Amino acid sequence: MDRDKLFSYHKWATIACLQHVQTSGEEFYSKEGINSFASIQETTEHVLGVEKLWLLRMSGVANPTFEHFDVETTEKAIEAYELLHEEMEVFFSRLTDQQWEETLHYRNMRGDKFSTTREEMLFTFVNHASYHRGQVTSLLRQFGKEGIALDYIYFQKENR
Repeated sequence: MDRDKLFSYHKWATIACLQHVQTSGEEFYSKEGINSFASIQETTEHVLGVEKLWLLRMSGVANPTFEHFDVETTEKAIEAYELLHEEMEVFFSRLTDQQWEETLHYRNMRGDKFSTTREEMLFTFVNHASYHRGQVTSLLRQFGKEGIALDYIYFQKENR
C-alpha cells in the first residue's frame, strides 16, 4: 500500500466533499435527513472526532477520549480538517517503515480490545471516512442536490 498516496487521496476527498456541500448551499450542511447521523454537520463532527482518535491510537494512546471539534459551518469544518491533517502529516513523516508495521493495542469506543498495525489503522480511518462521504451524498440527494464523484480515479485524474 502506498501510504502517502492513500492519505493524499483521503485529504483531497474530504475537502472536496465539504467544498461541494458549501457550493450546494450552506443551509444543507445542518439540515436534517435520514442517515446514520441526522445531518452533514453531525456526520462531519463524527468523522473528524474519529480521525483524531485514530491519530491518538497511532501515537500509542490506548484509550483516547473522543474530541469534539467546532464544525458549526463548512468553513470551520474545512479548517479543522486541514489542521488535523497537517498534524497527521507531521506525525506520519516521522514514522519509519518498521513503525508503520508495529502492532499497537487499544480499545475501541465500546471498550473492545484490538491489536492493529499503524498501516491497518490508516486504511481503516480512510475507509471509514469514505463510507461517511457516501452518506453525505445520500443526504444531499435527499435534499434534491447533486452528489460529487470522489472515487480514487477522480483524484488520480485531477492530480496527475
